[in-house]
Amino acid sequence: MAPPRSSRYGPSAERLAGLAMPAGDPLFILHGQGLDDVFVGHDHRRRGVEELLWTLLRDAGYARVVFSSLSRPLYFRDPVSRDLSRPRRRPPVPAGRMRPELRGPLGDRILRAPDPGGPGASEDPRTAAPATLTDEHRVMMLDHFMRQTDHRTAVVLGHAEESLRYDRAGRRLAGALADWVEQGDDRNLCVLVFRKHSLQEVADFVADLRSVPRLESYLHDQMRRPTGRSTARVGHPHAAEVERLVHLLRVREGLRVEDWGELPSLVRAMAAMPVALSGWQARLRGLARPPRAVPLSLAELRRREWIAGGREDTRGVSERLAAMVGLGPVKEHLERLRWTVAADAGLRALGHLGDAEPSSPHLVFTGNPGTGKTTVARLVGEIYRDQGLLRRGHLIEAEVPDLVGGFMGQTAIRTNEAVDRALDGVLFVDEAYRLSDRERGYGQEAIDALLSRMENDRGRFVLIVAGYPARMEEFLASNPGLRGRFPAANVIHFPDYTPSELHAILLGRLGALGLRWPPALEDTLRDVTEGMHATRGADFGNGRAMRDLADEMKSRWARRVRAVVGEPLTPEDVPERCRAHPGRPVATVEEALAELDGLIGLVPVKELIRDLVDRLRLRRHQGTGGFPPPHMLFVGPPGTGKTTVARLTGRVLHTLGLLARGHLIEVTRAELVAGYQGQTATRTQRAVRSALDGVLFVDEAYSLSRGGPGGDFGTEAVDTLTREMDEHRGRLVVVAAGYPAEMDGFLARNPGLRSRFTERVTFPAYTGPELVEILRRAAAEQGYALPGPAAGRALGRLERERAAHPADFGNGRAVRVLLEHMEARLARRLGHTPAAPGETLAFAPEDVPDADG
Repeated sequence: MAPPRSSRYGPSAERLAGLAMPAGDPLFILHGQGLDDVFVGHDHRRRGVEELLWTLLRDAGYARVVFSSLSRPLYFRDPVSRDLSRPRRRPPVPAGRMRPELRGPLGDRILRAPDPGGPGASEDPRTAAPATLTDEHRVMMLDHFMRQTDHRTAVVLGHAEESLRYDRAGRRLAGALADWVEQGDDRNLCVLVFRKHSLQEVADFVADLRSVPRLESYLHDQMRRPTGRSTARVGHPHAAEVERLVHLLRVREGLRVEDWGELPSLVRAMAAMPVALSGWQARLRGLARPPRAVPLSLAELRRREWIAGGREDTRGVSERLAAMVGLGPVKEHLERLRWTVAADAGLRALGHLGDAEPSSPHLVFTGNPGTGKTTVARLVGEIYRDQGLLRRGHLIEAEVPDLVGGFMGQTAIRTNEAVDRALDGVLFVDEAYRLSDRERGYGQEAIDALLSRMENDRGRFVLIVAGYPARMEEFLASNPGLRGRFPAANVIHFPDYTPSELHAILLGRLGALGLRWPPALEDTLRDVTEGMHATRGADFGNGRAMRDLADEMKSRWARRVRAVVGEPLTPEDVPERCRAHPGRPVATVEEALAELDGLIGLVPVKELIRDLVDRLRLRRHQGTGGFPPPHMLFVGPPGTGKTTVARLTGRVLHTLGLLARGHLIEVTRAELVAGYQGQTATRTQRAVRSALDGVLFVDEAYSLSRGGPGGDFGTEAVDTLTREMDEHRGRLVVVAAGYPAEMDGFLARNPGLRSRFTERVTFPAYTGPELVEILRRAAAEQGYALPGPAAGRALGRLERERAAHPADFGNGRAVRVLLEHMEARLARRLGHTPAAPGETLAFAPEDVPDADG
């Protein structure tokens, strides 16, 4: 059964558009709070739902439409249905007498009861209800109509709750419903009209009765169907119907409209409220009633608090979006979304879209906490409402515990209840990735329920799921149906706020709280926000953290000034934990290179640090703050100081204020790569978390790309590391080290790596004199001297070793091994003779072993 494209009765198609009857189902469940409402059709006439339902059933091809309720057991709205329900003509009998073949206690005489009439009873004798009809006979007649095949028949139980609970023939009614379901005849139809707001409430009501088990299972089957339900919900009016009501009252009752230009916005705002059309009718009549008649306007409705925005921001969506701090990519995406929706509406109005499948409206928001996802979700609802895709556009926020129950079946109930609240608006599920975590119980059941409702209630609500980028990627991959509902174009990433954006949010919040401050405090707070940004953890609240800080500052200020509200904020009002954040002055080149200068050679590394210092000075001079420290490649043979330099680089970057801690975490392939799918990513993420605000040093990084396709999980480590480098840009420096040729092959295996490692530092092999100088300094640290003869013999020894093993010569490591051997020979030569106090022991040439050791 589908609603007609047009009808001479002009029904309100917007709210009954869900009446589509799939073939094969003998029952249709109609429910919703709008069933007791009035309807204004396209002909601007007011009707009740019964008349509209009768019109739709007749237009769908049902020759006979029979209505029934406890108060009116059997009645018709048209003479055709009444005539088709009468028995075949028999010879007339005198009034007040039975047929000749019948006899009773009074012989052939009959005592007739008066016509009960009642509200809405027809005065037409051709459509009048039978004079008397017991519950038992009512059910028998309805069963007869559903079973006969002469005429297509629709039976409407107008108040199904009362019939199922209070009908004296309840067992017979339950049996009849079971028979109708079992026969599966799509020729005749029974429409059960419930006043429950949701299908879940209908199912709960029937289950509580415990007397209609077949109807209970039928409802359970309907709720589990992904498509083709024989159910429909009638809710509150759409904007088009509200506008027709306005025109009806304007013509008939003198309602005045103050500004015709704002009428579209006005009726959208009215339709966005959970108010029945009969409620708006009463309110608008009050506006039109003399002698205090006032024109209809947005301002008047807000003043009376009949629509949202009485004391809220009344700017348009574009204005509020533009006023939000930061979120450049998000704003661009939303503007593109807004105009795409508008263009589709225009094309549809011109008939140019044809039968093309509409694009999915559902969205994925990825990003860290406090980056504005909930605020933007609310704006999305308004965008869709303004473009006619949603009736109300309100926002319903839900977390995983709101959707997932503790036992089988409860999750589907909770999820459907959340969707029911979000119908005609937006359902926002934060941390949605927790639904796909199999360790958390029935999350998959919630995903299945959401997918089912997204199909069954297409166009009735928008689902926005949000969470951390990597976790949301796992969530979308957990169920094939999710990818189809959330295409790549519908994924919006919310970047972390920059220090300057955090500063602006903090000042904006302080101003909104009614506070004032001297200019010097702004500089202090800029240092605070830069420090909080530099030391932020994985749970950093971004804009939320700034709002919390502003609220705490106001609390401290209020306690300090003790109601003298004219006093401005001072640094004393900044919490103690934030006072350690003011920025340190930029270190000088000499200070930054102090530790590196103690190392032999390494000219390329020192040049890199010098460039970073100069860049940072320029940035501070321009007032643009710092910049993310670069990821680096250290290429060179072993023993050339790569690990040592990585550790010192972390300290230098910390000294410059580019890293909050500057510590070093050293890992190899063994710490990152696991033996089965999924564990490698977890290990890699764990290593990255431990290195945040410092340096992650991956030695022999080329070993991660070993193995053929599918035969090794090193590629998984590389892919995970690549994502983490982007996600934690500014908080992490990754240094990948190895031989030059092998590192070139490593970069070639993953094109994304080369663009992420922006600095390549070459560590050349040490020259012979540099090796001797390293040996001299290492010996001095141990309290030994290295005279010229011993130094010369050591140089020869190291050069011969390099020549014998050029591919794996250890450079600095070879020096350390040589020093250990020289110390052992020195000890053997001195025997038990102790050194004099203050005497420096010197190596002799014979303490230097030959090249073969």
